[in-house]
Amino acid sequence: MFNTIGIAGLGLIGGSFGLAIKHNKLSKVVIGFDTNEENLNDALKLELIDIGASSYKSFSICDFVIVSVPPSQTAKVVLGLFEVLKENTIIIDVASVKGPIIADIKNSIPKGISYIPTHPIAGTENFGPRSAFRQLFNDKYFIITPINNITFAEKKVEEFAKKIKMKVKYMDAQRHDEVFAYVSHLPHVIAYNLVNLIWHKKENDEAYSFVGGGFKDFTRIAKSNEKMWSDIFFLNKKNILSAIDDYIENLLVLKTIIENNEEKKLLETLKNIRLFKEHLDG
Repeated sequence: MFNTIGIAGLGLIGGSFGLAIKHNKLSKVVIGFDTNEENLNDALKLELIDIGASSYKSFSICDFVIVSVPPSQTAKVVLGLFEVLKENTIIIDVASVKGPIIADIKNSIPKGISYIPTHPIAGTENFGPRSAFRQLFNDKYFIITPINNITFAEKKVEEFAKKIKMKVKYMDAQRHDEVFAYVSHLPHVIAYNLVNLIWHKKENDEAYSFVGGGFKDFTRIAKSNEKMWSDIFFLNKKNILSAIDDYIENLLVLKTIIENNEEKKLLETLKNIRLFKEHLDG
């Protein structure tokens, strides 16, 4: 598909892109750069990339670039890359917040460069290049949030995503941030908060060490990268605060049902929730 692909940021997502690109032979060469030298060295040893770059200037030969850095750094990196990329290069970012990043970039896109905001709905609670694996994207959604009309560049990105076995959907950026505040960002808020609660309970009572499988399953994502998630919480602040308010409101409804010993209502509520969860699991 491409002669040279550049990957900026070689953590779980960037590294997995490298493996998927190489496995599917989507580029003759994959160049990688990471400001963390250890990550760059690990990416080379693990063969996530073919060439390690000393700076973003090496991306000047790329015809496709993936920016997979912490969300608070995404706009800065994209804008910096605009200064070195050659004409007809496509550049995507994969941050899970779109609106604020697009706002910082859209008025500075050079003529001849195509910037496509995207969000691959894939990941684990692990991070760093050693966590990367090529099947990460299999059968997962790949959201494209076009700035204007869908052009050849968006279609090329869509083709790329499908080549690594992803399911492509288009979505308005603002709508994306509203939806993912609920289905992705809020669950992380809750998981972090629950682990924090048990941590402080355990400080005064060792019995709270006896956490079961349910707790471990529910809070798995609390092991996620704190830098990335603090960035997301602040960048999507308005939508996340709204989601937290809605969650508290729903939690108080459930609390009232339990408080008032409304057994029939509780059974009905829990059953309806279970059925919806089964529907979500498909």
